[in-house]
Amino acid sequence: MYKRNDLTGMVFGNLTVLKESGRTKDRHIMYECKCTCGNNTVVSGRDLKSGHTKSCGCNQGVRHGGRRIRHTDRLYFVWRGMIARCNTKSATGYKDYGGRGIKVCKEWHDYAAFKKWAYQNGYDETAERFKCTIDRINVNGNYEPDNCRFVGMDVQCRNKRNSKMGGADNG
Repeated sequence: MYKRNDLTGMVFGNLTVLKESGRTKDRHIMYECKCTCGNNTVVSGRDLKSGHTKSCGCNQGVRHGGRRIRHTDRLYFVWRGMIARCNTKSATGYKDYGGRGIKVCKEWHDYAAFKKWAYQNGYDETAERFKCTIDRINVNGNYEPDNCRFVGMDVQCRNKRNSKMGGADNG
């Protein structure tokens, strides 16, 4: 008997799968997904798994509500990297994050929620490169509000599992 994989909760490019949403004419499962731009879209599981569809179309210049959505702020790319490290097996660093069981809290799968938290908790968009980076206080803990902060790379480099500096939980 064929066993299907449920894609709910998985991330494909800019899309997070929310739930099943019917089937195509040729019986492929459709999924409702939330794009990082905030829009929902329905995509076939086949297109998600093959990489054919990675966004709702915003990356191709599709207009949402009469305005073009482009993510150019540095924080957006911080967020995307965090999501990828924890959820995408082919992402650089996955073995050290998602591969070790590190997750991004459910709330932060929504970029707007993460952005709001970041600005309320020390993110400085004018900081020089490497002076304001996201850091997990407990290196074995998840990306979540109580375990994250914004620090410079000097602090972050000491907060690692293999650090000999003894600056943090080096479990």
